[in-house]
Amino acid sequence: MRYLSYLHDNNRRYGILEGDAVYEIRSPEPDLDGYILKGDLQTASEIKASSKPVPVSEVNLLSPFTRDMNMLCVGLNYWSHADEFSRSMQTSVQNDESIYFIKRTHDCLGDGQILRSRLDLDPQCDYETELGVILAKELPPGSPIDESVIFGFTIINDYTSRLFQKRYKQWSLGKSIDTYCAMGPVIATLDEFDDPFDLAIRGYKNNVLVQDSRTSLLRRGIFDVIRDLNQGMTLHRCDVIATGTPAGVAVGKNDSDAFLKPGDVFRCEIEGLGKLENPVV
Repeated sequence: MRYLSYLHDNNRRYGILEGDAVYEIRSPEPDLDGYILKGDLQTASEIKASSKPVPVSEVNLLSPFTRDMNMLCVGLNYWSHADEFSRSMQTSVQNDESIYFIKRTHDCLGDGQILRSRLDLDPQCDYETELGVILAKELPPGSPIDESVIFGFTIINDYTSRLFQKRYKQWSLGKSIDTYCAMGPVIATLDEFDDPFDLAIRGYKNNVLVQDSRTSLLRRGIFDVIRDLNQGMTLHRCDVIATGTPAGVAVGKNDSDAFLKPGDVFRCEIEGLGKLENPVV
């Protein structure tokens, strides 16, 4: 299924997307992550039987999870991006390195919602198209990791303040400015994909292709990332993991015009998940 959160008739709702039709999930839980956390999930047939379809063109999409989150992230997880980052940020990347950090999200954006660039704090506002993984169950440290631990995939744009990232060394501060995260348009369960671990991933700045890769080229695969995080830390149902971005980010171009400015539009696309687009102000 493809789960989503949205506004319709000025009311916040959540449901599933089938084709171009949205079906509301009727549940006492106030939001999608609360519904998933409860675990009493309805089938598509049950959802459709209790809801009238609404054209997706008539709703305003939100981030599937609308709560504030501490998102788990891995950095430099494509070789192509690790190389460009090493050159531009003057750091070294060793073969065995994985960089993990927490991204705090507030006002996480959905498709079409506005990124409030804080160029007064840092003129280097960057984009990062990433595959997001939503966990399906609680994982005590050292749990077996296989497809059963994944609830679904989504698109994440890990917007980043590059000068903050460089100045403060630990990455979380530069990643956690309000609205500097977008997620959506849906959370798709793995049965929605022919091969969920080899998906085209692309980013477009003002309709110009700037990122182009495949998720099969991750340095640390999805299961490896989950194992790394789960070595000594309990992971929870509905935790969100951002798996890293491929090459093509602004910081790798040695050009100040490559960074996002008011009036720009950035669009992320991942095969089978659709597009996640945000105008910049």
